[in-house]
Amino acid sequence: MQIRTDGVTWQEIDGELVLLDLERSVYLTTNGSGALLTKLLVDERTLDDLADALVAEFSIDRDDALRDAQAFVDELVAHQLLR
Repeated sequence: MQIRTDGVTWQEIDGELVLLDLERSVYLTTNGSGALLTKLLVDERTLDDLADALVAEFSIDRDDALRDAQAFVDELVAHQLLR
């Protein structure tokens, strides 16, 4: 999976991201972990890649990381921000 680059822009503010879909006039704000995952999704990544990054960055349990990564991906899908 990968974040859409066509018509999508973002701005980082104090470790958080605001993503804006210019074509649909929809925006999404993220926390620090969402910012990390969004940056990773500039390139093709798997859910396991995202969970590994959360474990490495925040020292959280692998199961929690997988749940958090899936929830974030679900949010991106709901906002049509993945390609």
